[in-house]
Amino acid sequence: MPLARDESDAPHVWWRVPKDWAPTGVLFAREQTPALLRVLSRSPRSRERDHLLAHAALSARASDSALARVEAASLTEMEQAWLAVVEDAAARRVALAMRYLSASRGRADWRHVSVQRVLVGPPSRFVGLCHRSCTLKWFRVENIAQGRLDPDTPFRAEDDRLVNGFLAESVDAFHGDGAPVECTFVVREPEAGWVRLNLLTGMSIDPKDYVSDGVRVRCSTSGVLRVARFVVGLGGAVRVETPELATCVREIARGALDGALKDAVPDPARAKRIKLRRAEG
Repeated sequence: MPLARDESDAPHVWWRVPKDWAPTGVLFAREQTPALLRVLSRSPRSRERDHLLAHAALSARASDSALARVEAASLTEMEQAWLAVVEDAAARRVALAMRYLSASRGRADWRHVSVQRVLVGPPSRFVGLCHRSCTLKWFRVENIAQGRLDPDTPFRAEDDRLVNGFLAESVDAFHGDGAPVECTFVVREPEAGWVRLNLLTGMSIDPKDYVSDGVRVRCSTSGVLRVARFVVGLGGAVRVETPELATCVREIARGALDGALKDAVPDPARAKRIKLRRAEG
């Protein structure tokens, strides 16, 4: 309790506390309460968020119906289970031990990670220095099967410039191997209108990149595969301008086309056998 001695009323002595001091918790001024409620209502839905929002609304005598009109995205059960652990690992700079489901390996195994940045979703992701490969990697919180802080394993702090560079070279939280390459593609109207509003993180449209019949999208990334998947989804409305991206787009489009035609076009030998059976019977 921060007490201040006041002897202005001698011989009496008064002990006072600051006007902004509260016995417990954090004190918010009346004019700060609406902003607090707005920030809580915008946060991803979770049990913790809903509990705090209900308590704050009750204390401020705010209308529940007014707050219910704001629909926020929801965290999955797995994100709610492990996001706080990941955040604590980053804030306390303690190594995170986790059993993580890797898409490339197809199974969950234990590994240690030093969490560098946390991006709250959904989907919630984080950038961590993997102790196994000694490289920065993206991880999804909902792919954690088990996790705990491990103070016995030294935390490995990465230089902020390298982490910022890793983020800048990522597209939609995807970072491939190798050095970043420049990717550009032009999208014609009217599809360009949709693209302007749905660019992946890491992509940009400079005002000088507006062409006569659409927009030119740029990014410098090592995650060319993620960019190519975005481009393929635009079909004939896009024109690729850089060779690395064009090669990746052709491979994805060829694979998708082969898969689509595999069942649509019958095998010639099989068609001949079916024709003979019908003639015989």
